[in-house]
Amino acid sequence: MRELLAAREDFPDCWSTLEPETVSTFEELFREVGGRGKAILEIGSGYGFTCVLLALLGAAEVHGVEVIPPVVQAAEKFARRMKQPVPVFFRQADVSRGLPYADARFDVVLMIEVLSHVVVTDLASFIREIVRVVRPGGYVIVSDGNNARSWKRRRENYRLWERFDQGPPTTGNDTVFSHKIAVPYIALRREIAKKTAPSLSSEEANTIAAQTFGFNAAEVAAAARRFVETGERPQSPFRRGICPIEPIHRMYIEQLIDPLEVRRYLRATGCEEVVCGPRRVLPFERLWTVVPRLTFLLTNGFKITARKPRR
Repeated sequence: MRELLAAREDFPDCWSTLEPETVSTFEELFREVGGRGKAILEIGSGYGFTCVLLALLGAAEVHGVEVIPPVVQAAEKFARRMKQPVPVFFRQADVSRGLPYADARFDVVLMIEVLSHVVVTDLASFIREIVRVVRPGGYVIVSDGNNARSWKRRRENYRLWERFDQGPPTTGNDTVFSHKIAVPYIALRREIAKKTAPSLSSEEANTIAAQTFGFNAAEVAAAARRFVETGERPQSPFRRGICPIEPIHRMYIEQLIDPLEVRRYLRATGCEEVVCGPRRVLPFERLWTVVPRLTFLLTNGFKITARKPRR
């Protein structure tokens, strides 16, 4: 594992980190699903650290799918840093539009800190798509730190969303709840509008940027063209409590996810042994077995493990 952690130092600016203390967490997860000799898919594989770790632990093959092309290339580079070849395979795809894999392809599918970033209009359909690629008897594991039932997480995320969309950017070593903000989303929308319609004045570009909250790049561009052609102004101002969308890569920044809703959708697919609880052992863990809804009011993160029934 020293080799893995040493190679990670070449990627200091990534959002997916593999700190020494997290290795034991993934080792425990690997044992939980009986990962040795299995085919594993990580949705939202980022820079590939988890995929490489699972391969080193003994998985037969580990696949990672990620939306941002340069990140996929960095993951491939990271895997090549290992002294011995590792059975990891990366693909670029927008998983909100479907998974580029055959039915029943994997023994285990992981989503670690990813579900809260995927822009989907129908969460139930997305959960069905995840289960589709799992073999009978295989596992789905969803772990996320954005528990919609946590009052503390909601309060923090509302502030985070406003800062990411409206700015200002962070400077130096400053962060907003551990996040650095290089360019606020409103500035990205302004750039898209100006690039699409160079004739826009600065004031007009600012107006379009301010009134296209929640738009992706294509929608911002369409709004800019429509304004130039017809004078019609978009009508979507910033709304506090609504998660913004990063317009270029079409991703949420820390959307809130209801774990009990995810559990319900997994059960609806026929999954068995759906275990839903806090990500970490809590001093008051007995509450989970008695009043799970109360437990989720007090913990920021959740973990769900589900097993697809055998035929």
